[in-house]
Amino acid sequence: MFSVLPLLVLVLISITPLCSSYTPSDKVTKELVVQLCSKPTLYKNFCTAWLISDPKTLTLDLHGLLGMVIEKTQGFGFRTIKLTKGLLNTTTDPNLKMIYGFCLTDYEQSTKGIEVAKGYASSKVYFLAYMAAYKAMMAISDCETLIEAQPIPAYFSRRVVMFERMCSIALCLISLTFSEIKLQHFYNELVEYKLILDKEQSVGPTKQVKLGFLIGLVPRESLWC
Repeated sequence: MFSVLPLLVLVLISITPLCSSYTPSDKVTKELVVQLCSKPTLYKNFCTAWLISDPKTLTLDLHGLLGMVIEKTQGFGFRTIKLTKGLLNTTTDPNLKMIYGFCLTDYEQSTKGIEVAKGYASSKVYFLAYMAAYKAMMAISDCETLIEAQPIPAYFSRRVVMFERMCSIALCLISLTFSEIKLQHFYNELVEYKLILDKEQSVGPTKQVKLGFLIGLVPRESLWC
């Protein structure tokens, strides 16, 4: 059986150098929100407006903000699942019915991923929270790709885009709330393990891409904050 351990090693090693600027106990300020929302993987205007509009934001630390973001993202996902079910049951257009069916599955998978991320984040197991949230965003991205250039109601398309942006914000927050001390400990051990692993086996690019999605392999250049 093909082991996923090598991919786990690669993920941790690739992200470690980028996680040293913040700690979970950092107080959330407007300046911190602006810095966060200015990350290249985020949509700054949406991110800033969404976070600042909630008066609770500036009363939290970074860990608390992550919990709030995940909670709001999950709630938005549940409401959109309900909306999608309604559209699926009422449309008479076979093409729309197919699209709503696929997107409903994607939303259910994505919202489940956010639920899993919520549990890990509350326990401060940030790496596993990231893995779950990453899968959630990939699932809803499939729906977004499917509805491109399709005659979908604008309000539905907007909800898909908003949910993906919320997931992206959650991913970025999780990356910033990694415990630097714990991550450095993992990093030191995994670097040593990877050196041994490289001598024993190599991972083909096709398998790495396929299995990487299943365990949450993170493309550093496209998703990490």
